[in-house]
Amino acid sequence: MISLYENEKILIIVWKHWFVMLRTLLLFLGILLFPVVVMLFLPYAERFFPPELFRPATNFFLVLYFALLAAFLFHEWIDYFLDTWIITTKRIIDVEQHGLFSREVSEIPLSRVQDITIEVHGIIETLLGFGTIRIQTAGERDFYIHDVPRLQTLKDLIMQSAGAGKMAAADERALAQKPQE
Repeated sequence: MISLYENEKILIIVWKHWFVMLRTLLLFLGILLFPVVVMLFLPYAERFFPPELFRPATNFFLVLYFALLAAFLFHEWIDYFLDTWIITTKRIIDVEQHGLFSREVSEIPLSRVQDITIEVHGIIETLLGFGTIRIQTAGERDFYIHDVPRLQTLKDLIMQSAGAGKMAAADERALAQKPQE
């Protein structure tokens, strides 16, 4: 679990756009139709195999196929649902899920944010209003937030929070340097 710093508050938690999961579901439905096509040709193949072996083998492979398909869908749902970006008053936290038991958590302080670029590619992303946010930071690699909705709102929130964070950090430095009377 992610712990917050002192005086840090969560501003927004962002998940991938729903269309990302819809693409996976459409692929799933396409793959789901494969056994239906195979079943159309089974009566022709049944002539070449003994019936006492053919039916149990067919049932076994169908059950195995659907079990693997369900595992694939579950894996994709976990990856979709657990990939999150948490924007707080002090930092951006990227939680990237890799399978069931592996995740990568990275963060950048808002005080290091220098520029934010919105990237939208294609007609679907344009019509549905989602895309990629690229955050350029001081002296570090660029930080990407892929397939997120409400791009402009998110960009404005990050820039506003980064500006407030930089002002607060400057005030703290000024107070620390002020001579005691």
